[in-house]
Amino acid sequence: MSNELIIIICIIGVAVLLCLMLAVANFAGEKFFEKYREIDKIEAYTDLSPFEYFNFLNKKYFNGKIQVIPISVLAGDAYGKGKLFLNTDTLNKKSLASYTIISHELGHAKQDRDGKKLKRLHFLKKMGRFLGLLMFPSLIAGVILFFIGDKLFLPGIFLLATAGLIFLLALIIKLITISIEKEASKNAVEFLKEIFDGKQLKQCKSFLKDAKLTYWADFFRTLFIWTALSKQTKLFN
Repeated sequence: MSNELIIIICIIGVAVLLCLMLAVANFAGEKFFEKYREIDKIEAYTDLSPFEYFNFLNKKYFNGKIQVIPISVLAGDAYGKGKLFLNTDTLNKKSLASYTIISHELGHAKQDRDGKKLKRLHFLKKMGRFLGLLMFPSLIAGVILFFIGDKLFLPGIFLLATAGLIFLLALIIKLITISIEKEASKNAVEFLKEIFDGKQLKQCKSFLKDAKLTYWADFFRTLFIWTALSKQTKLFN
């Protein structure tokens, strides 16, 4: 195989990979909400209501210490500092989506109970949001000083390197977030096995995979933020 052919194959491979990453970045969110609407229409085969299911897991795994806070924001379900923020539909609707969401957020509660991963991530994001304010000013100032040159060349390089390191930190935090979400979903599956098996358990697992894809999408959007080829995202959300 000639060197020219190898180069062409590599270029095509990179182009296909970039197209795949951009597709995930731009359309994973739409796919997730489409899957959410589908699974939200499937009635769960269990005698427990979503709130009763939460109480069951709360007593069994957390000694009843987790508090539920009802919210009205769609897809705003979240966990933080011993509190589960759940949409009113999630709490009241006996759909597979409700049980899966509750399980996933309790998966985060388990992480919080067993270690400091969530606290470290929260600290990194807080630090990142502060440093993120410096990224674009450093980048712009660095470019200007770089082209002015002479004695300002090295300060320009320093500012460009600073902007690059802040951007790298954003990517690292996104990868840490993906890892934490993956572990929370793994915990969620163990919770779901308490009441589901067979087809319904598989449907819940599939929904969790679709949710995880949205975090990869956020990573790819951040990765391509400089190209303007992906939808807007925040560096340290």
